[in-house]
Amino acid sequence: MIISKRFWISLFLVVLLSVNLAAIAMGQDSAIKDLNDYTCKDVMRMSGGDRDVAIGVIHAFLLGKKGTTRFDSQKLGEATDKFIEYCLDNPKEKALSVMEKMTK
Repeated sequence: MIISKRFWISLFLVVLLSVNLAAIAMGQDSAIKDLNDYTCKDVMRMSGGDRDVAIGVIHAFLLGKKGTTRFDSQKLGEATDKFIEYCLDNPKEKALSVMEKMTK
């Protein structure tokens, strides 16, 4: 079975996310965050790498909410593209709810 490039990118983002969450847990950022507080504008203002991690966190949260660890990397990539386009036009929308709509 050949593993796609998107799979490796997704796996990299999950690993990167884990490292960032560990850094936060170790006290680099002591402020408690809530995914529901992030707007599209907040996510879109992040730098490229940070934005990728934020989007990865949202995807991971929604997968967990669905009770699954399985995902289609192509569909996640398409949802991400839709998310970015929508957020550029609707910066005040809640990022989590937007991604939830894009992944249905």
